[in-house]
Amino acid sequence: MVYVLIVLGLAVVIAPLMSAMPNKSQRARAALRDQARAFNLRVSLRPLPPIPPRFRFESDDEFACYEKRLPASLHVAGQDARFVSVGGEWSPTTGVSTAPKWLSALPSGAAFVELSEQTVSIFWNEKEGVEGLNMLSQAIDSAE
Repeated sequence: MVYVLIVLGLAVVIAPLMSAMPNKSQRARAALRDQARAFNLRVSLRPLPPIPPRFRFESDDEFACYEKRLPASLHVAGQDARFVSVGGEWSPTTGVSTAPKWLSALPSGAAFVELSEQTVSIFWNEKEGVEGLNMLSQAIDSAE
């Protein structure tokens, strides 16, 4: 009887700890984000910026923002462009300009890109893993 109570007590203590442990996919995602740092990418978890309704963008995916600071030689004063991928086609969210060609080299899970004066931010669902991270990094490097 005493042993049963001890085992039951341990189960009560250990069960919440086990549920707080990351699962396999969470560990893989964390490892991917650690690798992103090797490519000088900063990863943040923030909501997808508002996308105009005319694009009818719908996704149940969770997106992480992969951001890279541009070298000083590529800073463009007043640059503020946003692009959205719908059906594999990249379109600007404002104006009628065409999307840069390097956007087509992004992994298929990339959904939104922001270009500012000093940074490029890509919202990506991370489903392609390391291969997608390599594609993302190469696409950003080709934009520079």
